[in-house]
Amino acid sequence: MRRNVTGFLLFMLIGQALAGNSAADNWTLVSSNGAYWIKTVNADQHELLVAYYEEAAQILLILKTDSPPPDKTLPVKIRIDRGPKESGWLTFLEKRPDQSIVRIELNDEQKHSYLSQMIAGLTMTIYFDFQVSGGKTISKKVPFSLKGFTVALNDLLIANEIGSLDPGWLLKHKKDRELYCLLTTNISIQAMQYRLKGESYKNVLHLIPQTGYSFIDHNFGELVEQVYNIPKKQLPYVPRAEKYLMFSHCMEQPFQSSQQ
Repeated sequence: MRRNVTGFLLFMLIGQALAGNSAADNWTLVSSNGAYWIKTVNADQHELLVAYYEEAAQILLILKTDSPPPDKTLPVKIRIDRGPKESGWLTFLEKRPDQSIVRIELNDEQKHSYLSQMIAGLTMTIYFDFQVSGGKTISKKVPFSLKGFTVALNDLLIANEIGSLDPGWLLKHKKDRELYCLLTTNISIQAMQYRLKGESYKNVLHLIPQTGYSFIDHNFGELVEQVYNIPKKQLPYVPRAEKYLMFSHCMEQPFQSSQQ
């Protein structure tokens, strides 16, 4: 599956996932009616979205404009950081009073290449010509920050794989393994973050709230202890950027639910 390819990219590039290094992440996970996507908004209120449809990555651009929509596909150039500009197309999807929604058309090879560059990148810039009110055509240069992209992509991959990040929903749908791996991964990430800040093992046991699920909380101390047994130099610089890797590793382990 194509999402698995994206997960593999995360595994290979996680050491250089600079997009997750900022405390002020610019990307967020959004859900509606069971669907998930991640998005960012730039200083001009243009939006960039990444989602999956039928296992294929989709990249959408929402332009803040009241100009008429394009009547044909538009050529586009995309650049990550200082890399080369690569070609694609913009296909118009929907016109709103102050927005035009277009899809960035790329082949599968280009999508995989861009996702890998976005995981490790800092800025994505989109170049195209756009017609404004009055019939005048102007050249547009639309930059987007990639800070927080890797972290948000981790959550998107997990949400798409298991159906929801809501523990109550997972419990209702009898996804015990998924619930266990999601919550234990969250505990491990929080423990890593506290350890990186210099907190002691004993303090962290009180700083991280327990889940309320006995089959997880029974092993709470052991989960935190595992984090403190990792050599400090091997701790990820941004633990949240390794969430999908950690979650996937948990899902591969033998599991027997012991919910009360």
